[in-house]
Amino acid sequence: MSWRRTLAVLLTLAAASAARAEPAPRTEVAIRQVRLSNGALRYAVPVTIGSTPLLASLDTGSTGLRILPGTLGAMDATATAEPEVYGYASGSRYEGVVGEAAVAMGAARGRAPVHLIRTIGCFAHLPRCPASRTTLATYGIASDGLPGEGFRAILGLDMAPGRVGSPLESLGVRRWIVELPRPGEPDGRLILNPTEAETEGYVRVPLAAPYAHERGGGLHDAVPGCLANEETHARACGVVLLDTGAPGLAVANGQLVGPPWPAGTPAALDLFDATGRLAIHEVLTIGSRDQGARLSYRQDGHVLGVVIYAGTAPYFAYSVLYDPRKRVLGLKPRALSDPSTPQAPG
Repeated sequence: MSWRRTLAVLLTLAAASAARAEPAPRTEVAIRQVRLSNGALRYAVPVTIGSTPLLASLDTGSTGLRILPGTLGAMDATATAEPEVYGYASGSRYEGVVGEAAVAMGAARGRAPVHLIRTIGCFAHLPRCPASRTTLATYGIASDGLPGEGFRAILGLDMAPGRVGSPLESLGVRRWIVELPRPGEPDGRLILNPTEAETEGYVRVPLAAPYAHERGGGLHDAVPGCLANEETHARACGVVLLDTGAPGLAVANGQLVGPPWPAGTPAALDLFDATGRLAIHEVLTIGSRDQGARLSYRQDGHVLGVVIYAGTAPYFAYSVLYDPRKRVLGLKPRALSDPSTPQAPG
């Protein structure tokens, strides 16, 4: 066995050992809202890697803790020779190596695999991706390519397994709740290892095949559902992806004709339970910034079937529970903090 293979095996065993650790105590981490200079909202959580505290972009549509070069101290992470490449729907592509580091989020802490990014670029079919718009020295993750903006790391919290998967299991986290701050609100909450009482009242929806079986796939946590026009009854049905890293609504490969429904159109996002019955009915107004409901259509040969990218819209109306052991998402209506904030019925 080569030294590279030996090192990879040792790293795998270390990760497996960490995954069997006792559950961490319940803890909360603030979800902060950051506005880019172009007006786009982004979300981030405080993470400590080694001895370096930083804000990491919170992305429920990807997996893994991935860190730009020049971010960490010399002793913060141990690099291996095992290559790691990961990309995003925006077209941005990060190349580097697998590493390992001490990671802490609130009271949850442990050693976890990380992606130490060395170079950034674009996939061939999306050559003008955000990573192409600035230099590596001024590039920030989730920055839309705006120089000097964005974050030095990204924390992908979907439930997909991967060579560099979510660090949460290695930190003793078995399930978690995302309560995203809505536009104009104070910090939201990422609740790690919520209590039994805190998980009551959530409507469970199953992960949709075939994406739930993908390793490291960005659609791993997609669930069955539809986006419907409440006036014309036109609709697209397939799988729905909730994604804190991608504001806005987009329908890929749908049979909807003409331009996207205009601003002000009443619409509904429906999710279904394991028996195919309606579980969640979220009322939306197309074009509403407060609901994250700007709509676009596209054809995408890189995904199977119809995909409804729901972005942040479900998080503004619902608290979302992630339970990887039961392979479900749970949703519970959120209370309004301001009478002007739209609310979806439960």
